[in-house]
Amino acid sequence: MRSILVLAALLAIASLAIEGADIQTPLRVGAWNVQRLGQTKMGKPEVVSNMVQVLRRYDIVAVLEVRDVSEETPVLLLDALNSGLSDQYSLSLSARVGRSSQKEQYAIYYKPSKVTLVSTYQYPDTPDAFEYDPYVVVFRDSNELTFGMVSIHTKPTDAVTEIDALVDVYDDFRSLPGGVDDVLILGDFNAGCDYVTSNDWANIRLRSQGSRFKWLITDHVDTTVKGTTCPYDRIVVSGSSLQNVVYSGSAEPYYFDEELGLTDQTLIEDISDHYPVEVRLRGAVAPGVLAATTPNIAVGVSFNTTASAIASITGNLECDQDLLLYRWKVDNLETAKDSISSFASDKSALVPPEAVSVLAYKLDEGAMADPTLYGDGLSSPEYTITLLCSVSQASCSLSVTAPTLVN
Repeated sequence: MRSILVLAALLAIASLAIEGADIQTPLRVGAWNVQRLGQTKMGKPEVVSNMVQVLRRYDIVAVLEVRDVSEETPVLLLDALNSGLSDQYSLSLSARVGRSSQKEQYAIYYKPSKVTLVSTYQYPDTPDAFEYDPYVVVFRDSNELTFGMVSIHTKPTDAVTEIDALVDVYDDFRSLPGGVDDVLILGDFNAGCDYVTSNDWANIRLRSQGSRFKWLITDHVDTTVKGTTCPYDRIVVSGSSLQNVVYSGSAEPYYFDEELGLTDQTLIEDISDHYPVEVRLRGAVAPGVLAATTPNIAVGVSFNTTASAIASITGNLECDQDLLLYRWKVDNLETAKDSISSFASDKSALVPPEAVSVLAYKLDEGAMADPTLYGDGLSSPEYTITLLCSVSQASCSLSVTAPTLVN
């Protein structure tokens, strides 16, 4: 077994050591209602320090509920974000919007090292559908994908109407000369509890037009800090190219109090009454890396058996003193599961049924069931089933390996 493991390790090192390899890390995009961000909050060092720790998670983040008539607060936060950083942030700031004297701004912080700012667009809201008119920022990422990001903070009592009207914002933006189909719509939708009930969704086009808009944050998560359990903050994606680079399952709230080990409830609520929501987008991979490597993902199970059962195996075997290697290939996951079941049935003395059950479960529920990790973008997926046994240790491992996307 040692020689085979050494060979695998050398192959892995060779893959990592390709000269000029260029694999971009995924983009982490977030939105956070920081609750009345103004000079008072910026005057609290401990609050600012924790806010900065949270915001530095993101390559792009929309900060909502910025309230400062002088417009100094967003710049002060930018300075705090960049303090001591070599990979610095830039800021795109909306106009001050709002029907009342309590006007707000959307502050979009982003890393120019990760994305290029293409354009910005303040939605004119001629129908006066929104309390705080949405702000659109257009970026180009490492995949040369140009996508829009619509930030929104709805008025709670008008949440149903405003969420529905986001479809009009999307269609208006797409119709512009610089408009694109690929758009993230994110922010504080107030989309839950008393503001949006289960009976309201049928009247919300952003939800009912499921072929156009995919909701990444579900109705059953909590994005609020206090005692409520409300999914107010959401991320919605539209456009096939953008949907294809979303990591499955990566959209979620970030529970900053737990992650930062905060226990002082007063401090936690001073930071914000909302948790950020976030999603990851796949980064680019250089053509040379794609041409020179074939990354794989494997799911396997190990089990004890007997030396006599191992000795009974016949067929296309590879042997190395104490080791026995037996493998075959199939062209889809269902065939792989059927083939393993058939093999185990024929070799019942060798492979216990418990091992088959565990492996089948992992194949159904693990990474191989996620098309964003494997399968999508692969012209001819191939599944290799491998049985590796040690006679002296009377043990085996049974695994399924499939090619994956690099990033």
